[in-house]
Amino acid sequence: MEKNMDNKSCRLYGTPHCALLNQKSCESCRISGLSPQEQLMAAEDIYYMAEALPQDGLESIISSGHCALCRKKGREGEEANAASMFAQMDMGHLHPVAKIGDKLSGGYDRGTAMTIPVQLPVCESCRKKIGVKSILPLALGCLIALIGLLVSSLEPMRSALASRARILPFIVFLIFVFIGVIVESLVRRALGVKNERTINTRVKRIPALAPLLDKGWFAIGELNDGMPFVFTKKRLDSGILTGENQRELLDEIRAMGKEGIALQRTAKGEEEREKSEVKSEA
Repeated sequence: MEKNMDNKSCRLYGTPHCALLNQKSCESCRISGLSPQEQLMAAEDIYYMAEALPQDGLESIISSGHCALCRKKGREGEEANAASMFAQMDMGHLHPVAKIGDKLSGGYDRGTAMTIPVQLPVCESCRKKIGVKSILPLALGCLIALIGLLVSSLEPMRSALASRARILPFIVFLIFVFIGVIVESLVRRALGVKNERTINTRVKRIPALAPLLDKGWFAIGELNDGMPFVFTKKRLDSGILTGENQRELLDEIRAMGKEGIALQRTAKGEEEREKSEVKSEA
C-alpha cells in the first residue's frame, strides 16, 4: 500500500503510533486533524491499547492460513479447513480512564478509543453455513406470511371466509403470520444446534480470540445466536492493527510509555532550541 504521510505538524508523525494506525494518508487519518493536545491524548490511548494487547497484536490471528471457525471433532491429526476469506468483527476493551456513558463529540472521544477491528481467517464452508442460518429461517417465515396474505386476499377465498365473519380473513392472515414466526424460530434454533457441531460461532469458543479475551477484550454487538460477522474476500489494507510488523511497533510503543511522544517532542524541541542559541551566539 503506497502511503502519503506528509503532516509533519502532527504529534504522531514518524512515530510507531502512526505506523500502527496504518493509514493511507494523513488526510484519511482522523487523528491528523485533531488539536495537538488531542493528538497526545490519542497517543496515550494507543499506549493503553498496546498494553492490553497480546505481544504481537493481531498479526498471528490475521496471518493464520487455517479457518478460525472450524470446530475440530477430536480425531487425531485433524486440522481446520484452509482459509479463503475473512470474517470481520469489532472488539472493545474498558478504557482505563474513560467514563462510562460519555457521549460522542466533535473532538477526540476517549470513551470510544479502545475498539479494534479483528479479522478472522475463515473457509467457504463455514461462511455458507452461517449465511444459511441468517437467511433461511427469515425467508421461510416471510414465505408463510405471504401465503397467508394470498389466502386471505384472493377473492374466492376472501369471500368464503367473509361470509362466515367479516373479520375472519384478517384472523386467517394473523394465524399464518404466527405460524411463520414459530417456523422461523424453530428452524433458526435447529440450524444453530447443527452449526455448533462444526463451527465455533461464539466468541468464547473461538480459540484464536482466547489471547484477547484473557486480556479483557470483548465482542461488540455479539448476538444471542452468534457473532455479527462481515465476510470479505480480502483483508483490510488500512486501519489500526491491520498492517505488518505489529510486534515490533507494539514493543516500541510499550517501551516509550504513555507520555513517550510528549517527552520525545520536548527533547527534540530542547535540542533544536540549543542549536538555535549556538548559531545566534556564533
